[in-house]
Amino acid sequence: MPGLSLSGAAALLLSATSLFTPTNAQLPKPNSKSNPLRIWDDAPGANDAFPEYYPLGNGRIGIMSSGDPRREMIRLNENSFWSGGPLNRINPDGYTTVKKMQELILEGPHKLAEAEDWGVQGYTGTPMSTRHYYKMGNLKLTQTYAGDGAVSDYERWLGVDDAVAGAYYTIGNVTYEREYLASNPDNIIAIRIRASKPGSVNIRVRIDRGSDLNRYQGWSVPANGHSTVTGGQTADANPIIWAVGGRIASKGGKVSTLGDTVRCEGADEATVYIQSWMSYRKSDPKQAVIDDLAAVAKPFEDIKKAHVADYKTFFDRVGISLGTSSAASRALKTSARVIGITADKFDGELASLYFQLGRYLLIASSRPEKGEKDLSLPPNLQGIWNDVYHPVWGSKYTVNINLQMNYWPSLVTGLDDLVSPLNNILKTMDKRGQEVARKMYNASGTVTHHNTDMWGDSAPQDDYLPGTFWPMGATWMITHVIEHFRFTGDKEMLRDMFPTIKNVAQFGLDFLTPHKGYMVTNPSSSPENAFLVPGGVNNQQAAICPGPTVDNELLWEVFSFIPEAQEALGIKDDVFAKKVADMKAKLPPMRINQYGGIAEWMEDYEEANPGNGHMSHLVPVYPLHHITPSNSTLFSAAITSLRHRLDAGGGTCGWPRVWTVALAGRLFLPDVAHKYLAGQINSECTWNRTMLNMGGAAPFQIDGSLGAPGAIVESLVQSHENVVEAKGNGNGTELVAAYTGEEGKMPLVRLLPAVPREWASGGGFVRGLKTRGGYSVDVSWDGQGVLESAELTSEVGGVVYVTTGRTVVGGEAEGVGISVEGGGKGAFVRLEGKKGEKFKIKLGM
Repeated sequence: MPGLSLSGAAALLLSATSLFTPTNAQLPKPNSKSNPLRIWDDAPGANDAFPEYYPLGNGRIGIMSSGDPRREMIRLNENSFWSGGPLNRINPDGYTTVKKMQELILEGPHKLAEAEDWGVQGYTGTPMSTRHYYKMGNLKLTQTYAGDGAVSDYERWLGVDDAVAGAYYTIGNVTYEREYLASNPDNIIAIRIRASKPGSVNIRVRIDRGSDLNRYQGWSVPANGHSTVTGGQTADANPIIWAVGGRIASKGGKVSTLGDTVRCEGADEATVYIQSWMSYRKSDPKQAVIDDLAAVAKPFEDIKKAHVADYKTFFDRVGISLGTSSAASRALKTSARVIGITADKFDGELASLYFQLGRYLLIASSRPEKGEKDLSLPPNLQGIWNDVYHPVWGSKYTVNINLQMNYWPSLVTGLDDLVSPLNNILKTMDKRGQEVARKMYNASGTVTHHNTDMWGDSAPQDDYLPGTFWPMGATWMITHVIEHFRFTGDKEMLRDMFPTIKNVAQFGLDFLTPHKGYMVTNPSSSPENAFLVPGGVNNQQAAICPGPTVDNELLWEVFSFIPEAQEALGIKDDVFAKKVADMKAKLPPMRINQYGGIAEWMEDYEEANPGNGHMSHLVPVYPLHHITPSNSTLFSAAITSLRHRLDAGGGTCGWPRVWTVALAGRLFLPDVAHKYLAGQINSECTWNRTMLNMGGAAPFQIDGSLGAPGAIVESLVQSHENVVEAKGNGNGTELVAAYTGEEGKMPLVRLLPAVPREWASGGGFVRGLKTRGGYSVDVSWDGQGVLESAELTSEVGGVVYVTTGRTVVGGEAEGVGISVEGGGKGAFVRLEGKKGEKFKIKLGM
């Protein structure tokens, strides 16, 4: 554990002054309203209102702080504390059931109900659900005061620019300050409490999991005269053993234990340290916690300094301004601004804070681990923050949009070095999914359905018909690895992940079956959507189907990437490359449905819920890139599909609304992007006191918060289109649109394709965005959203083309074109830079 040097009884001899900096001057007021990167309030969060708490995390441990001056219930989580060890849930009749379902589905719509009935019995997992994410407990921080008067001058804050939360208040004639942080470098939680008057800090700390029932809590003990530690194990044959503890270190005063409570009396200053371990990472979690707490030797200020410096290496890579807010807006606390923001009353600086909050949450919940083995885990449905024992949807990994969205900001906002937790779970899913593929489908390769857990459980989850019967979870997830390579050119990462990519493709080769002249997935569904059965009675619905559009496009992407990966890695496997190329040619193409939109299914079914939040048939628009402006027919149909969904009530709060923002950017619909972003930030969708994403049935769901930065970027900078150079009719070069698998293609960087005017009040900018092809982009725009200047930096040495606005490859130029300082000019300009080379761009030729 970095920075820890003492252990056991030696810590008792530690001089108290070594843990503290010299006496503090009068505590200054925080004045959070002057910091545009702070969420702040003038009252603590209610102890029973989890979404009013501020989240902090070091990637592994998460806490939620309310800032209550007297009795704060700090919520505790550790990301490997799930409800038990790995399960074997593969239905013993899975293979015979799949064969029967395939036969029934191909007989026609009149057999779909029978096929689904078979599936509920013989396809679903046994038991039905994976493990779920667990609450660890609460650290009760009780503080008492002389005279115990009223609280005044209260302010609390969460700084997304430094990952430090705080609370400031006065009781009687004494001012108090608390600071909270979750340190990754020192792998510990630290909470400092200071007072303006010496001897005024009196606190007690105790950890429990609730008084109503014993939730696998086997013991709770004091340790070393300054700590309390509790733990236990889950109740199954392969349990998770857990432990969590807290320590108080003080400057002045006295620290002691009474029962399993730690007490600090008459201190000038006190720091609470929190540590937790599970058997996933430590063979003896209890001893590991006791040892770590005893070994804390660094003063809080040193821990804080290292924490902030570490955090800023990630956070400071990107800056953004979505317009200037009024002085009146800036003076308001965050909750009032969240309530007030609308499409007509936009608050650009609040929107910029919302963008950066998403990046903050990813840094806090997705951190690679140092050492011989990286056991890091990705953020789940609630990130790493959960305060109930039975969370809605299990706080698991849902892989039909949610986990994917969690990582939308990672590549475009310079956080690609935080994705190894995602790759870890993909490799775990690969191993577990091979057994599922073999036993359920008699197929090689790997398969995952629409949910998984920390153990990579890949069997079907639940018996929710629109969700359960979908075997493309791993296929969608692996496209993030493909994109990672396109952004960074990281061959080491690609080599590490290529076996999983190949296994995903192999399952597709073995699983696809003939239908109407194509090779299709069967059984499958369009995730969490259903249709009216033709000829059915009483509006009979079905979800199960062959070859939904989303499956075809995901498989097309993976099959197309195989030869690209083989070439990049120097792999010679012509046999496998030919197999995927041949199968790719047999996939159903996209088609236009009866409404003029992109068809969701192979048949023109009537949607049971036209406003469904899932827009899986638009995956080829975003996050994939099979539909681009160069194909005007499909591009127009995609716009029709999006408007059809929204007109029917789609794009609801959370991930559906954030997905809408991303799609609107890709489809050059700035008004739609603006409307739905403003709606997402507004208190209709966001907890006004913390700016956290509401979760529908759950109090909090993280995907909308994490996905928002990635979605916003699509209106500012795009790089998903590809071009190849061809000889024109004259002597010059003509650009032609290109797609995955084509040789010689180069990314097209499109600057400011869909900036709403509302994001340009007083002008705006973004710096540090990343593009495919390995470029970094700084760009600014004027009050009309028009390019002022841009600078592109080659980070890996490569070739891209750059344009601005909405000029279509192969179409007529829009606007006045661009010029590159010391280089070319035109509607599209080629950049070929060595690593570190910069290109300055402006409007006009």
